[in-house]
Amino acid sequence: MKGSSKAIWQFYCVVLLLASAFAPSTSYWIRRGLTKDYVRIVNNLNNQQLQYQCKSKDDDFGLRSLPPNGEYEWGFRVNLWGSTLYFCNFWYLDNHAVFDVFRDTIDFLYECGGAHCIWKAKEDGIYLFHIQTKEDKKMHDWEKIKA
Repeated sequence: MKGSSKAIWQFYCVVLLLASAFAPSTSYWIRRGLTKDYVRIVNNLNNQQLQYQCKSKDDDFGLRSLPPNGEYEWGFRVNLWGSTLYFCNFWYLDNHAVFDVFRDTIDFLYECGGAHCIWKAKEDGIYLFHIQTKEDKKMHDWEKIKA
């Protein structure tokens, strides 16, 4: 690569990096498939086991159990079509909740505060931890399991 071509290439790389850092919608499209996303499940129940099963179209992690204050995390790369989706079923005592824990959308990543979606199970519901604000936001109530 000649000197001027190399300088132009370096300039474009810097512009691309700056655009991805300061423009959320631009960085969303640029990062797709290049970086890893993560989902973490945290058991913040008082002295209760949390049962859960998480799935995507291609993956089923099976029925799992987390002890109090336990955590489980997995990482993945989103597909180029924007259809990456993970959902989980949660149970504790006679309570149940099921919902999407990851969707490849700008709005969903905004709710998470970035590429880490951290879900916390508490007695009164399931919360999403926003990484940038360091706040838990209640997203789902528990539903009673009918006998």
